[in-house]
Amino acid sequence: MKVPLGKLFSAFVHIGLVAFGGGGSAQLYQAIVLKRRWMEEREFLETTALCRILPGPVFANTAAHIGMRLGGVAGGALALLGVLTPGAILMLLLSFAYVRFGAVPGSLAESALNGVAAAAIGLILATMLRQAPIALDSLKAVGLALVVFVTYGLLHWQLLLVLLLSVPVGMGLYWQEAAIMPAGEPTSSPSGQGMEAVGRG
Repeated sequence: MKVPLGKLFSAFVHIGLVAFGGGGSAQLYQAIVLKRRWMEEREFLETTALCRILPGPVFANTAAHIGMRLGGVAGGALALLGVLTPGAILMLLLSFAYVRFGAVPGSLAESALNGVAAAAIGLILATMLRQAPIALDSLKAVGLALVVFVTYGLLHWQLLLVLLLSVPVGMGLYWQEAAIMPAGEPTSSPSGQGMEAVGRG
């Protein structure tokens, strides 16, 4: 779907204002999929998966990609500008405050930073639990996820090595499935069915 550029920019500015800590992708999910329904959950998952294996910040990559899908090249540029500008301004202000007042143990600044970090982790976990049943919808998906978790999370292999091994395997597993699917047949997902129900209502 196409979204007017004004609405697109305002939405991403709002995301940039509230995406504290490491919860940027979670805020994108909340705003684009759950609140505005500009994308389906499966489509968003595929987008974030692609952006995670590309160089650069995942949050910025995802915002630019979604913006381009919803508003073309101008939409991608506005989405990127929208999510980065509020954070850049706030970061300059916070950096000045940090240098001026510091974050010594027990200070108000340290407590505030700890609170923001804890809230970001909670938001990421909530989003992950909601998306997991959609992404891990088959034994091969679960198996591939476990392989990546073990090699990267437990064995601490280099991320580039894990990607070089897992991405071709994942593409091979799903390439055959895509090849035998009749042309034009949509991939079913719980979110898609839910959105159709909303549309009929």
